Amino acid sequence: MNIIDLLRLDIEDIEKEYTQIAAALGNIGLSNYESRIYVALILKSHGTAEDIAELAMIPRTSAYKALLSLREKKFVEETGGRPTIYHPVPLEEIRARAMNDLNGIFNKLNTVKGLLSERGTPELVYTIHGKKKVLSKIGELLESSKKTFVISSPKMQDIRNELANRFKDAVKRGVQVTVITVPSVKVPEATEVFRRKSLIATDVISDSTRAMIASDELDLCGFSDNPLLAAHLENFLYMVKE
Repeated sequence: MNIIDLLRLDIEDIEKEYTQIAAALGNIGLSNYESRIYVALILKSHGTAEDIAELAMIPRTSAYKALLSLREKKFVEETGGRPTIYHPVPLEEIRARAMNDLNGIFNKLNTVKGLLSERGTPELVYTIHGKKKVLSKIGELLESSKKTFVISSPKMQDIRNELANRFKDAVKRGVQVTVITVPSVKVPEATEVFRRKSLIATDVISDSTRAMIASDELDLCGFSDNPLLAAHLENFLYMVKE
């Protein structure tokens, strides 16, 4: 008699419940067959490999392998003799062991929490070559912005021609879009616009966390997701607009 035949008398849709239990045991390191074997042992309290295989609805050869693995993982115990009788390790012992392991993991996480912030995180600055790729990166930053997007550029006409729709979409979804550019140049849709003479490079900041600086012809740029660099550049741009 297998597990469904045994329990369907009392519990409706036991197959679904059994699958969920086995899946939960998978979260503490058991394979599907190991989970099914352990649940079957809990239900039966003890049994031979053949008995447990039938109850768990898995092949007999697979049951032997699963029982051996469960014994190594200290989920089952066995008594000598022929045939060998298997017993599940008590549930409370398994629960206590799993909780200790989990607590140990979180203690380690607390130990390293903020470690990189204290020592300084080694952030990279990525270089992008080619005007098409640079414009594409600006569009990517604009599209992924959630709160703010600041751009300062003397090449706003080129940027507007390429990315006008993305500017419009950003404003529609509530992004605070700030454009700083030279006088008499048509700008894309923005929340606020500032005109300044003598702009040289193109600077972009997205959500105060990502920054990009491009050459005057937009054919080369450096990009970084270092928040400190982004904040520094953003402060500089706000001084420029004032």
